[in-house]
Amino acid sequence: MARERDWPGAFNTRDLGGIPVAAGVLAPGVLFRSGQPQTWGSKAWARAEAEGVRRVLDLRDPSEPRGSAEGTEAIEYRFAPVEDPILPAFRERFDPYLNHPSGYADFVGFFSERIAGAVGELLEAGPGTLVCCSAGRDRTGLVMGILLLRLGADAEVLVHEDELAVRAVNEHHLHREKPHPYERWHDEPELAEIIRSRGDAVREFAADFDAHDFLRAHGVSDAAVERACDWLIAPR
Repeated sequence: MARERDWPGAFNTRDLGGIPVAAGVLAPGVLFRSGQPQTWGSKAWARAEAEGVRRVLDLRDPSEPRGSAEGTEAIEYRFAPVEDPILPAFRERFDPYLNHPSGYADFVGFFSERIAGAVGELLEAGPGTLVCCSAGRDRTGLVMGILLLRLGADAEVLVHEDELAVRAVNEHHLHREKPHPYERWHDEPELAEIIRSRGDAVREFAADFDAHDFLRAHGVSDAAVERACDWLIAPR
């Protein structure tokens, strides 16, 4: 199935339907990810609603977005921040922000409760949930990656999803009207090396991380996961 969503103004936007997990595949039209909805226009919101989005779960601190998301009456917008942006130890470790999977383990170490809470909120939210952050790449990739690992996805699935996000964000930089303060567009040789480096880091994180124990230790029960599987997973 075609997973990319070309909603006007949206970027790095995908339906996660079809991703293989232990019990089947993620069902289409129930779980989405995206870059920040502050770039969307009214037509994008209308398309998102028509394609099944019922709520946006923004992983940023509410102070981070510049501008408000327009939304619709049918799409709820709420925050589930996975970081404390003013925590000194976090600021010292991540300058200017989490921007590579090599930082995932440290990021989880700082914000375990918040990250597990975001995964739990996603599971309880139900079908029609879209998860985002600023670029829809690192914080979104981490939360989605933990969910996929808990559902039994292979590490290479996470590597592939990361590459899709990196390529989409890179394309977004090519067409930005205002340059990003820290990032830029990369040509294919540069981009291939970034993707290789990130893929190696994703594999290392997945190999060392027990998503089942992590979520259970932080209040996300097996029962909550099982309930969500009713809407998240379809047969292969």
